[in-house]
Amino acid sequence: MLIPSIDLMGGKIVQLVQGEKKALEFDDFDYWIEQFSKYPLVQVIDLDAARGTGDNRQIVKQIVRRLNCQVGGGIRNLEAAREILDAGASRIIFGSVLLKDGEINTEYAATLATSLGTAALVFALDSRGGRVAIEGWRKETAVTAFDMIRSLEPFCETFLYTHIDTEA
Repeated sequence: MLIPSIDLMGGKIVQLVQGEKKALEFDDFDYWIEQFSKYPLVQVIDLDAARGTGDNRQIVKQIVRRLNCQVGGGIRNLEAAREILDAGASRIIFGSVLLKDGEINTEYAATLATSLGTAALVFALDSRGGRVAIEGWRKETAVTAFDMIRSLEPFCETFLYTHIDTEA
């Protein structure tokens, strides 16, 4: 399934090329929400939260009230996940938090599955050069996407794979 994405940075909708260079920037949220309303599911990513440089949580909440969304970017604990789900998101995307000290954190994945249910979880596998990248694609790990899928499959129903090398 292809899922269109609304990426947020600095209080605006943006498009970054390979997670770095800003290609587009918009601040007319109503227009873009209308454009995305024809899709059964939309992804909303808070790039500031993913990078640890702030957050766009209030904008995320406004969007999930109007669109069926899965939300990610900087959601690293149950409280934040519940807050976004309670605001109207259908699923939460977890990425960086699934790795701890360079190892796949199956214990935390199990906690998420028990607390939120597997249907509400999407585990992100952002791959550059065959290895998973975390923290807003800024830190590469030794872990492969296949390693993550094998280890985390019991704890979620959906994986989100991004091939950073070819992402535009």
